[in-house]
Amino acid sequence: MLELKSYAHFEKFKSDVFPHLYKHEVANNLPIGVVGSLTDESTIYLMATITRDDEMLIVLLQTHPQQIIISKPPKMSDEEMVKIARLIRDKVEDIPGLIGERDFTEKIVHNIDKSQYFVQMNQRIYELSEVKKEADSNGEIRLVIMDDLPVIKQWIYLFCEEIGEEISFEESEEKAIAIIKNERMYAWETEGRIVTMASVSRPTRSNICVSLVFTPLENRKKGFASNCVSALSQLMLDKGYRTTSLYTDLDNPTSNKIYMDIGYEPIMDSILYRK
Repeated sequence: MLELKSYAHFEKFKSDVFPHLYKHEVANNLPIGVVGSLTDESTIYLMATITRDDEMLIVLLQTHPQQIIISKPPKMSDEEMVKIARLIRDKVEDIPGLIGERDFTEKIVHNIDKSQYFVQMNQRIYELSEVKKEADSNGEIRLVIMDDLPVIKQWIYLFCEEIGEEISFEESEEKAIAIIKNERMYAWETEGRIVTMASVSRPTRSNICVSLVFTPLENRKKGFASNCVSALSQLMLDKGYRTTSLYTDLDNPTSNKIYMDIGYEPIMDSILYRK
């Protein structure tokens, strides 16, 4: 029998779901990373699991006001997916959006009420265990420092604008300061100036995610993004991570090819629906 169980206590939720999430560490990098960063003081809208005869199938987590994260689903019949969709519809009070494995999430949204939602992002998750295309020698990767803040806060603002997640200039500055202070932002530097940025986030036991890859228009089509991601990925492997991962926009074939040339291999398609 399928059952949706909601949690009120974060530590209990974390201890219950981590073993399940780590069965697919890279595909579940998002929920693992989010759970790992939370505390009892964090804003959490939903913590739940869906089980079948006490076997955990799905983890549901919402910390973002506009979307619920769905963990990687196991293989199941269409009939079972319909039942899960109805269970979520009936048991979850508010479903502002869903992000998860594409086919499964599409099925869930269709059976909740597809007319309420639109596709915000159509993505692919990649994993890298070995860099196949090394960065060129005409620049170098370096950690971003507070002196770079004027540039980085502008790039974060433009990045968020490009992906349809607009933020204010004040928010972009706050985000930039936090990432720089946590030593998670890197840049490719050539001829004494930074030309591309990329950050690392959501470290798990053996994986870390490369994100916030951005090159301003005037620096594009020069190989800077490829060099930055290649060098940053190698740096993370050298630091002891067995793999790195990243999300790409499937509507951008150029970036997908760049990442595959570096050594990233697709492991799962992901889709984000919002109202």
